[in-house]
Amino acid sequence: MTSGSVARFLGYPHMTSRKGVIVDGQGDYASLRARFGARYRILKTDGPRGHTVPPAQIVLAAKKQIAILRAMSCETIVLLTDFECRRCSYEAFLQALATQASSFDCGVTLLTASPNRMIENWYLADISYLSRKKAFLRDRVTQRNFEGCDGKRQLRKFIIKGNSYNEVTHGPQLFVALRFSVARKNSPSFDSFLRHLEM
Repeated sequence: MTSGSVARFLGYPHMTSRKGVIVDGQGDYASLRARFGARYRILKTDGPRGHTVPPAQIVLAAKKQIAILRAMSCETIVLLTDFECRRCSYEAFLQALATQASSFDCGVTLLTASPNRMIENWYLADISYLSRKKAFLRDRVTQRNFEGCDGKRQLRKFIIKGNSYNEVTHGPQLFVALRFSVARKNSPSFDSFLRHLEM
């Protein structure tokens, strides 16, 4: 088995990959750093956020981070931003974001990805397992399709009394424990993101 095959078997990217990820929120940043920090360069954009920001502005706002990652020898960069509750369809947003990225001349391969609707939807894609592993979650939550729902609101329903969901504190714990092989089957948006990372 090659080193790349071993890496994929263990759930890590190819050892020789030079990839970077740009996220737009502190919770997303904390989660991806916790799981991928030793393998990928993870940066947080300091540009505008929110469901009213158009795709063109999202891409342009990441210009500084793209330059930093390029200087770090990253050949492929994934721009990750939440879909949230935009008025357009998820598919239309993805297409618009990809179109803007493809027309942005930055000297690297710039890919785009977006949870449907937020990173909490990715945690929910394996919530049955996570609910048995994390003390702050209700035990034995039934797995179902959570793609496209308000992930943060739904996840809060599974937090036991006496705890309050904090995306920076709880998010990394959930993302580190997430079984990618299961979650990607339950979340097409997560599967798409992992494919960008060649996982």
